[in-house]
Amino acid sequence: MNSTNYLKQSKNKLVNIGISIAGALVIWIALNVLANLFGTLPSLRRILVMFGGSPEGYIQAVCYVCFIYALLDLRKMRTFLKRQFEGFGLKLLPEEDQLILTPEEVADIKLSVMEIEKRGVLYLVSDFIKKACTQYRNDQSIPETLHVLDVQINNTKDEMEGNLSTIRYLINAIMSLGFIGTLIGLTSAIGNAHLAKTEEGMPILTSLLNVAFDTTLVALVLGLVLNFVYHNYMELMDGFYAKSRRYIIDNLISRIYRHA
Repeated sequence: MNSTNYLKQSKNKLVNIGISIAGALVIWIALNVLANLFGTLPSLRRILVMFGGSPEGYIQAVCYVCFIYALLDLRKMRTFLKRQFEGFGLKLLPEEDQLILTPEEVADIKLSVMEIEKRGVLYLVSDFIKKACTQYRNDQSIPETLHVLDVQINNTKDEMEGNLSTIRYLINAIMSLGFIGTLIGLTSAIGNAHLAKTEEGMPILTSLLNVAFDTTLVALVLGLVLNFVYHNYMELMDGFYAKSRRYIIDNLISRIYRHA
């Protein structure tokens, strides 16, 4: 990765962090305002408080920061991956039935791909095709070409999965924050257990217990949503690389014919 790309990625991360913090604060403030407005409706107010609509809802607010940042990161990766599917529409490889390719035609395919890339049209599938053609030119071995293709696809996929480490950490962090909030709430409730002896203290004690379990519930809900989006992206990524491999094998490697 060159310094320009590194600086660009660092800037994007800082922007996403800023958006996440701002978004979480807006949600927290909005929940607090709505909880105060609907104070005469206990059931609705209880739901709002549960999701962080109180001064004690700072744990939920931190969960929202992690949640929004993870969604923004996944959205960027998903946009990039969906764009890669457009590469199949370029018809870089012949798709006619029963067509065979000579070594010279394989070299021509590589040159045509390179010409397209010179115009700034860059896709992962075009890079896979170019490297497969290069390998075949080097030793004219179909098994070796297939091996190199698999290695290139697996390496690119591993790199893309490595970029998901922050997402996986944030999913676990949200769950951990929920349990931390539970421990804080239970500790506060235990520390104020003496209030149970008075009628006035019971609402305070109940409120502390609510805080304890609300954070875990919110973390579980956010975790479920984030896990769904995450695994949906993983499914899309697996589908792309499987399609790339099948496309190149069916329309390039399996068509190559070399005279004995």
